[in-house]
Amino acid sequence: MFEIHHRSLADRAYHEVRSRITKLEIPPGETLAEGQLAAELGLSKTPVREALGRLRQDGFVLSDAKSRYRASPVTIKDTRDLFGMRVLLEGEAAALAAGQALGLADLKALETLQATSYDTSNPESVDGFLEANTRFHVLIGRVSGNQRLASTLELTLIQMERLFRVGLLLSSRADEIVHEHRTLVEAVVAGDADKARAEAIHQVRSSQHMVIDALVSREEVLSMPLTIPARRLRRAPDLSVSEA
Repeated sequence: MFEIHHRSLADRAYHEVRSRITKLEIPPGETLAEGQLAAELGLSKTPVREALGRLRQDGFVLSDAKSRYRASPVTIKDTRDLFGMRVLLEGEAAALAAGQALGLADLKALETLQATSYDTSNPESVDGFLEANTRFHVLIGRVSGNQRLASTLELTLIQMERLFRVGLLLSSRADEIVHEHRTLVEAVVAGDADKARAEAIHQVRSSQHMVIDALVSREEVLSMPLTIPARRLRRAPDLSVSEA
């Protein structure tokens, strides 16, 4: 009984801290103090420490040799890596889903989720949209019939939520995203695996451009000095004539 209770406390700490990171309530790179988190969550340090270890494994936090934790930074390279992973996972998931018989409950859920929109002036609507967006794409993964693929896709999407948040707050693609979701559902329902894969990949690439454009438009990125290695000048040949 104690072990189950302890696990539930660690799970609670994990989901709460993860939510704060994905919602940017804990900024990228910010130090995470076990004691402070434990006090804020009303827990002891043990479940918080366990949660931080799990968050490190899942890529939400980093730790150093002294077991000090900080929220994972947002970098262009990591953004590209995550989108590259999502292209592989979601393209395959959509193609597999198109080969499955879609149940009425799943179809209704996809139709409801794909119609969700947002208003950039309302943070709560952005939160609701991101949650619905994750659930939409996770459901595509589950409908594929490959549960390992679905689980990996779900974790990848959650890791990307803060990237989507930055992209959505600095751009307006609400109508476009709803249209893309509808097109993907139509391809899956029609059983067209090639179209479903192509549409899923197209959507991921569109999101990637939106997010990277948003990131590089940040003032701190625009004003960041570039480190350019000096070119090595080729040594000129010795053309001098020596006296005999």
